[in-house]
Amino acid sequence: MTEIADWRPGLRLLRAALRGTRAPALRVAAWSAVEAAPALASGWVLGRALDQGFLDGRPATGLAWLTLLGVLYALRAAAERAVFEPLSHIVEPLRDELVRRLVHGTLYAAVHRVRTADATDVARLTGQVDAVRGIVGALLRTARPLAVTLVAALTGLAVLDPLLAALVGVPLAVAVVVFLVSMRTVIRRRQNFLAAEERVAAVTGEVLAAGRDITALGAEERAASDVRDAADASVATALAVARAGAVRTPVVLVGGQLPVLLILLTAPALVQRGGVSAGAVVGAVMYVTVYLVPALELMTGSVAGYWSQLRVLSGRLAAASDVPDVPDVPDVSNDPVPVPVPVPVPAPGVVAEAPREGDLEVRNLTFAYGPHAAPVLRGLDLVVPSGDHLAIVGPSGIGKSTLAGLLAGVETPLDGTVTMAGQPVRAGRVALLPQEAYVFPGTVGDNLRYLAPDLDTAALDRALAAVGARELVARLGGYDAEVPDPAGTLSSGERQLIALARVYASPARVVVLDEATSHLDMAAEAVAETAFAARPGTLVVIAHRLTTAARARRVLLLDGERPVLGSHAELSATSPAYAALVGHWTAQAPRVPQGSRAGRP
Repeated sequence: MTEIADWRPGLRLLRAALRGTRAPALRVAAWSAVEAAPALASGWVLGRALDQGFLDGRPATGLAWLTLLGVLYALRAAAERAVFEPLSHIVEPLRDELVRRLVHGTLYAAVHRVRTADATDVARLTGQVDAVRGIVGALLRTARPLAVTLVAALTGLAVLDPLLAALVGVPLAVAVVVFLVSMRTVIRRRQNFLAAEERVAAVTGEVLAAGRDITALGAEERAASDVRDAADASVATALAVARAGAVRTPVVLVGGQLPVLLILLTAPALVQRGGVSAGAVVGAVMYVTVYLVPALELMTGSVAGYWSQLRVLSGRLAAASDVPDVPDVPDVSNDPVPVPVPVPVPAPGVVAEAPREGDLEVRNLTFAYGPHAAPVLRGLDLVVPSGDHLAIVGPSGIGKSTLAGLLAGVETPLDGTVTMAGQPVRAGRVALLPQEAYVFPGTVGDNLRYLAPDLDTAALDRALAAVGARELVARLGGYDAEVPDPAGTLSSGERQLIALARVYASPARVVVLDEATSHLDMAAEAVAETAFAARPGTLVVIAHRLTTAARARRVLLLDGERPVLGSHAELSATSPAYAALVGHWTAQAPRVPQGSRAGRP
């Protein structure tokens, strides 16, 4: 069974998500006090109406007391209506904050491979966050008036007659204690039920994703059996939750119905002795039947269900949104970008070299996609000097994109380090631009300034001119033009041009282009790569074309256990594997014909 997060992290998450809602909470509390007026005064007012009015032969006085009670109920109705507006100002910001924290935690876990992303992440982001929002709203609408009603009714009963309050309070206290103890079992079973539901989502997602392989292997029955077993386990845990909830019936009988019986049995003797009035007896029965019994039924029914679900769900969300504290690293993103300096080219086959200040240094780097998977990279040593232009080449699947992610700090190595200036690489100093460029809905200027919010227009103009994106931005309508649907209105190449200009204008000291120009034609690609090569700083390019490798000052060939480093000319002359790769590139036809518009294949 999936491990379940405890309540304390969930409580901390809810407290953090509700921070900033104090003002609407105070308004809710004020209206709750008005709502409590009938529960506080009804039994006492009814007793006075009987003792001082109807039973004393003064019906006008009795009617006056009942009129007061009617006014209190009218005030309660107005308060119940007014409380919904401040409740919305608590619940809606809660959902937004939970989504923000969950997305942050999920992305952190995926980037740093803390856990494997699967369909349960979608279930948390969609179903579970909305469920918490709904439950908190339901609790504020039910548990809040429930608590107010219980406190007000017991207070009113104690004021009405302490002896009758004791007859009600003792069995009520016993019932509440039993109920709270039983809630531990209910919560545990709800935890199991939620884990079983997530298991259904995970197994179903795995089967759907592997549909072609399952068909090819003839494993349809095995796959269906896995899904069926997960569904059966979910049904069993749901039945266990229902059985655990059956405790509500004896709790209501002991805490609600038994006090009424005790009052009725003892009332004749108490009234005859003169210690309790007839009106007080009727008022006490009213407190119990009108307020305490319904409150117990609500507490053991809806509120208990909501509370147990909230504890479980908030614990799950807290575990998914948790991001560990990271030690502060000195911010050097605004340090002067180093000017490229000549660096002697090593002989082919020599990858490691002596690092210098500002170099990007890789030591004993090993990476695998899982604890039992074969390493994609093993024991790699590499120094990328400050201001270098390095192309990384190799056959498909050899680990080029993996190395790009490690150099940018978005992948965590199994062993070894990637450092710059003695510090682990991080965003701001190393910018990774992948093949699928991301352009978010908003203005063109906001997209271009994403990595440098204070960039002026002149700097943006220079970046656009450098990478060849001026025509595109002008056609879109300039920096203030809105792009509401980038995926639908921009081609892949156009999105790459905007992303290239964004990174070019950023303060990143090192830029890693992972096939970031793959959707451009060869002429547009040459313009962009030439611009980045002339840009101050270090450039690492994952090469997918011969021209990209030929433009680089050095080329790193990833070829299994024998990485080779050298210039394009040296590797062409000395490395058979590189020569074969160059021959393969030469034989390939260009993906986009020369002369076509960038990004419009």
